[in-house]
Amino acid sequence: MKKQIILPIIFLLLIPISELNSQALFQGLNHPVTARGWGMGSAANSQSQNASGILYNPAVISRSANLWQVNYTAFALDILSSSAFLVFQTPLKGKFGLLLNYLDYGSFTERDWNGNETGSFNVNDLSFRLNYGIQVTRRISLGVSTGYSHSQLNSLSARALLGTLGVFYYDDVSTFAVGLSYHNFGTLLEGYANDNEKLSSIIMLGISKKLEHLPMILSVDAYEAYQEEYIVKIGGEFILNKYLFLRWGTSTRRFSIQSQETFKNFFASSSAGAGINIKSFCFDIAVVGLGDAGSITSFSITQIF
Repeated sequence: MKKQIILPIIFLLLIPISELNSQALFQGLNHPVTARGWGMGSAANSQSQNASGILYNPAVISRSANLWQVNYTAFALDILSSSAFLVFQTPLKGKFGLLLNYLDYGSFTERDWNGNETGSFNVNDLSFRLNYGIQVTRRISLGVSTGYSHSQLNSLSARALLGTLGVFYYDDVSTFAVGLSYHNFGTLLEGYANDNEKLSSIIMLGISKKLEHLPMILSVDAYEAYQEEYIVKIGGEFILNKYLFLRWGTSTRRFSIQSQETFKNFFASSSAGAGINIKSFCFDIAVVGLGDAGSITSFSITQIF
């Protein structure tokens, strides 16, 4: 199979899991990196205690605890994602975060037009981000992130410098939070086919609140995904006690994932998860349904220091 037709095939494989845009570049930037983020339906733009929230909106890092975190996510079609995240305080005002994410699409057999094997190759994305957030008033924080992403498709590659700007409002008394971010704008250094391929930059709005009469945090994100397709994600976290948490989420994405009404497709794009705190460690797990396409499973280990 010639290299020119490999990219469309990979693109078609990724359609069920793409969260933001129907283009094939840097899909690893378009989904949450933590099990908590997946479990809450990826509604993380206003979530400060979540590395996924910091990925979407760097301003929330100003209210995050110092922590390190490792994450592992298994998608459909044997696509795997691994990431490491660190939040730390420096003598400077504000907080910094470092995120390294690797997305492995697996190995593929390359064939010529006659069907003869000519070798094998791997497809992967690697990205690195530096995040900074500072609390400028009692309720308002600002944040910025910059990063480098590299995507490899056999002998083809794509590289980009990306950034995200964010504003975060949080009221300690009411626990009401609003996050607004401009996510993944930047410069394409090298494209698969040319240097004019479109990056998946979006404007995302999120709100969240800890409910007064129910032990749950409710979170909602909204954005325009692609060609006037608007996505709304909603999720919640039940706080059973200070050690145990249950999570749920869903998205309007479920209507585009469904192909026919089956039991699996009824739960398409819906998620469930759980978390447990043991001393300074947090262990999280989440499962996201993709209908007949399969499911996503995510695990995270976090230590707060």
